[in-house]
Amino acid sequence: MKIALIGTKGMNWGPHVFGGFETAVTELAPRLAAAGCDVTVYCRRHLYGRGVLTEKVNGVRLRYVGGIESKNFGTMTNGVLSVADALRSATDAIVLFNTGLGCLVPWIRAAGCRALMHLDGLEWQRGKWGWAARRMFELGAHVSAGSADELIADSREIQRVYGNRYGRTGVFIPYGARLVQDISDSLLQPYGIEAGSYYLLVTRFVPENNPLFVIEEFLRAGTRRSLVILGGNFYRSAYEGQIRGVKDPRVCFAGFIADPELLYAFYRYSYVYIHGHSVGGTNPTMLEALANSCCILALDTPFSREMLGGDRYGLFWQKKDGDLAERISRIDAEPALADRYRLAAVQRIHGEYNWDRVASQYLDLVAALVRGKSLPKGHPVTNGRIGAGCQEEPEISAGAEAIGE
Repeated sequence: MKIALIGTKGMNWGPHVFGGFETAVTELAPRLAAAGCDVTVYCRRHLYGRGVLTEKVNGVRLRYVGGIESKNFGTMTNGVLSVADALRSATDAIVLFNTGLGCLVPWIRAAGCRALMHLDGLEWQRGKWGWAARRMFELGAHVSAGSADELIADSREIQRVYGNRYGRTGVFIPYGARLVQDISDSLLQPYGIEAGSYYLLVTRFVPENNPLFVIEEFLRAGTRRSLVILGGNFYRSAYEGQIRGVKDPRVCFAGFIADPELLYAFYRYSYVYIHGHSVGGTNPTMLEALANSCCILALDTPFSREMLGGDRYGLFWQKKDGDLAERISRIDAEPALADRYRLAAVQRIHGEYNWDRVASQYLDLVAALVRGKSLPKGHPVTNGRIGAGCQEEPEISAGAEAIGE
């Protein structure tokens, strides 16, 4: 069974580390390949440098596709070229990881290929996109809901939104998270920080993630701990300029972290992880925080409440002046409370967000569609397990060609 995964930047490996969708593809694709599928991940060519291109990672074929590289139109042009290549290769099923590509679904189905749409967050609500891009996401969601063979929602709240808006909820398959047992706090020494001495914020510098608001509230709280911020932007913006304009010794901008172990160390040894995302489904950043036993202080949204099981696995703040500052001050003075939530965090991953189970659900769903069987309404997809194909040290072969350059 030939499966193509389209709409992400590519796979996370070596120096190439991107975002949530890329993490999902990196975990899913090798597991599907290990289960006997012929899997291709389509990558954004310009993000991989000018050297020899890697052809395979952990049994997954990589295809590098060009396009018009701009913030608002790069995904669509790359998606068109990727879908065209996949259809020429007699692919059985294409999983699209971007609702902006929803307009391509009728083309995929007309070619005799199964089309699945992995629903991202409510992209048409994100302030980082221009008017044209937001309309593209909205149209793509509408077309996908009406014509895709199946919709995949990583959040029950996303299912609810699509059910109310389009009358179709799709299948619920969450993300997973990788549990890492032993990470040394010595990895943090080059940054001059110690275990438990800092709050952590991992985010893109976009308004809907509220990084500037978090910084302002943190400084208002008056804690002696520091705020370490990981992330940034791929595109410069005035909002990012405001954030980087904050000059206070308690705020440390550490940038994007490509080394997974170092990233996990930042999570593991934080005093509290602050989550400010307001739009989206199951958030991979919060999953990593849970997997690394963080005490989580999250913006109160339906998505965050779903992930944290109400307040069983985390604490919440409201976006109003003084609320986050007050909650930081409280947790700062109650280390026993922070410890309690750290102990609870990993239980959430074991119970709900497991990559082997997620991959099995994908495999069952795609196989049923390719065989021509429709899933009954409300079908949860089998909760089986398949062997993990994603290795810590990836098996790599080089020599891939680029498309559309």
